[in-house]
Amino acid sequence: IGLVGSGMDRYQLRLMGSEDARFQGRPIISSDDQMYLRMIPPEKVVVLIDVLFKYYKATAKSGEDLGSFNRRIGMDQLMSYITHPAANVGTLVSLFIFTIIFFFVYWWFREQVCIVVCPYGRLQGVLLDKNSIVVAYDYKRGEPRGKLGREDNHKLKDDHDCKCTDCKGDGGCNDVVKKMEAIQPAHVHANGDCIDCFACVRVCPTGIDIRNGTQLECVNCTACIDACDAIMTSIHKPEGLIRFASENSILQRVPLKFTKRIKAYTGVLFLLISLLVFLLVSRTDIDARLMRTAGMTYTALPDGRISNLYNLKLANKTHKDIPVLLKLENRTGEITLINQSNNIVKKEAYITLQFFVKLNREEVKGWKTPIAIGLYDNEKKIKTITANFVGPEVYN
Repeated sequence: IGLVGSGMDRYQLRLMGSEDARFQGRPIISSDDQMYLRMIPPEKVVVLIDVLFKYYKATAKSGEDLGSFNRRIGMDQLMSYITHPAANVGTLVSLFIFTIIFFFVYWWFREQVCIVVCPYGRLQGVLLDKNSIVVAYDYKRGEPRGKLGREDNHKLKDDHDCKCTDCKGDGGCNDVVKKMEAIQPAHVHANGDCIDCFACVRVCPTGIDIRNGTQLECVNCTACIDACDAIMTSIHKPEGLIRFASENSILQRVPLKFTKRIKAYTGVLFLLISLLVFLLVSRTDIDARLMRTAGMTYTALPDGRISNLYNLKLANKTHKDIPVLLKLENRTGEITLINQSNNIVKKEAYITLQFFVKLNREEVKGWKTPIAIGLYDNEKKIKTITANFVGPEVYN
């Protein structure tokens, strides 16, 4: 930013000038051409700079310098904060409400967002059928549930743990037990693999029990799968009691079938991926937006030509610096950059170029003459941008 003397002990605020001061920048101007900060009294200069920097510190992105900040928010928004600070209380109130809502969500509401507010579960319920692959509990293998008994513990079941007072430790009392069981067998509980440890419930972010079946609160985070597999490993049983599976694959033990529903979903997904690939392949290396400088019409030059001043905003979407060259495509004329050294667009950055387009008077057909400007990377043409060239009215 800079302040330039404008006479009568007044100053003009300019933004986006070059660091070497060869280009002093542009005065702040609104799009309706009604407001210029070009006659600032000396006693108001400090106040103006203070307001500008406070707004920058409050709303700038991380690592964003002042010049990039001004280009991003635009002149109109900056003007409104400088000249009418009381009129922007709504922005502060909106930000305050937004902060309170999210604080409430993370402090108290938490998983209720997934259960009550988020539409994902309800959409999931509409799209699923019994052949859909979901996070599922294998109830055919896991039921009936039961706690892990001592006789099922591989670490203890082979140990001699007799409580007889006269046991000699040779296992003779166990032989007696076996003989008694042969006469009257002990009652055997045929439990499934689920030991009812509730590990899957404890790790679930929405607090559901996946063993009760697929529920709309499930967000498919697979935390229950990892927890259950860890328990199965510790008790020497196969993993996969909770896994990705369909209802039919668990109930009927049949493999997945490529049904009409799955084919339709696959087709839709393929179309979306194709659209994404097309957008990525067809995009240009540089985005360009060309506008005439606000508040100016045309200038008649001493040599008889007519000139217009334009602003060109360029955004580099590649990982390399791109030197930019501008050429008139459909008219005979000249393009003169205001800052000749500012024609390289840094990688993943954007710049604003200011230049004059100068046309011979016979090329100007009326108040608005369409022109086309080619954007080149050395000799490689990147794209063509169009604009209107303003000139004097032609009366026949």
